[in-house]
Amino acid sequence: MSKIKFEVCGLQFKHFVPFFILVMLATYLGFMPTVTLAEGLTATTFIATFAFLMAVGGIFFWLGDTIPIVNKYLGGACVLPLFGASAMKLFGLVPDTLQNGVKVLMNGGFQDAYIACLLVGAVLIMDRKILLSATARYLPAIIGSQVFALGFCVLGGLVTGYGPVEALFNVGAPTMSGGSAGAMTTIPALYTSLSGTDMTGMAGQFLCYASIANVIAVMMAAIGKAVCEKKAGLVSPDSDPTILRRSGVTMVTQAEKKLPATTDNYKHLGGGIFMCFAIYMAGDMLGKLPGLSVIAGLAWSIIIAIVIKATGILDDTIGNYCANAMNFMIRALLPTLIAGIGIKSMNLTDLTSYFSVPALITIFLGVLGAFLGAMLFGHLFGLYAFETGVTAGLCCCNIGGSGDIAVLSACNRMELLAFASISTRIGGALMVVWIGFLYPLFQH
Repeated sequence: MSKIKFEVCGLQFKHFVPFFILVMLATYLGFMPTVTLAEGLTATTFIATFAFLMAVGGIFFWLGDTIPIVNKYLGGACVLPLFGASAMKLFGLVPDTLQNGVKVLMNGGFQDAYIACLLVGAVLIMDRKILLSATARYLPAIIGSQVFALGFCVLGGLVTGYGPVEALFNVGAPTMSGGSAGAMTTIPALYTSLSGTDMTGMAGQFLCYASIANVIAVMMAAIGKAVCEKKAGLVSPDSDPTILRRSGVTMVTQAEKKLPATTDNYKHLGGGIFMCFAIYMAGDMLGKLPGLSVIAGLAWSIIIAIVIKATGILDDTIGNYCANAMNFMIRALLPTLIAGIGIKSMNLTDLTSYFSVPALITIFLGVLGAFLGAMLFGHLFGLYAFETGVTAGLCCCNIGGSGDIAVLSACNRMELLAFASISTRIGGALMVVWIGFLYPLFQH
């Protein structure tokens, strides 16, 4: 049994614990710095709120990443901060002033800042040649997968009584939004923007459904391989796993030059954050213009980032600063964000309403639709059906990076992780565009 490694906020146990105790003492002995809001409410300041969220979010994130099974298949690293922080609020362990501080922080744009860096960085981190190659041959499989997945969700909503509209937006969108972060942050923020009503409280439900879809995707990858191997031509040989079926065709799968995911140049990091924010604002502006408002601002931000990457108008080295900003948000601030969502938007007493047989059937049909749709379109475009179904389909229906690894491990296809990454990033971005179109048509 391997030794458990303790690291929270980048600190080992002996370094983290003293600072954790300081924050907890200030919190529960009434020494948290506060400010009076215009409404007459008292809220903790930015420093106090952020320190508390980093402390508890970091602990829960580490626990979720450490507990077996939960960490690999149920998205534990993201699940526990959300549910743990919400449980603390339920049991009276989050003072009212601190709850107000969390609301101010989250409503004041912390979540939007994370989303801006996540969406823009996810596109600009990709190699241009891989992006263009994927567009020509692999993108149709991703689109076909999503069309089938959403269609199967609607069908599930109809036959189970769950409701076709609810199935489309509560199951299809969050489970194919680019991982747990998309389900918890991007989709609720998109719905909030489109409806004008705070929908961040849906984060818990969406994450539950994405976690269930992740487990189904892992099982489907293992079972699907055994079934597909019974018919020649659907699966590539185990001795040489590949996604290309036809000879004489090419598809770029390796970056021409590997750019660093992180940086120790803080000016470059600051520049990346600035560019992500600017592109986010540009998308928001386009989403408010007459004639262009049919596409949501978040979707416009993604479109702008894709155009920047595909055309090469921004040097890759400079554009990679945005990827550095994305990785900073994910690696340093994700537990903080999740804990904030748990306190501000999630009520554990509502959990029982998330789980139902109709919802489970709808999720299963959605994952099945994604798998079959990707297989069909992959076959039509000269790719192995099973490998395309797994990467473009099942890897779009999981909790992100760890979900990709679990799915690919289940069918012994880890060699195709690059394609899974394309599906997670581009597929998640496309889902935002899809929903930006569909939501105004179905929601009144």
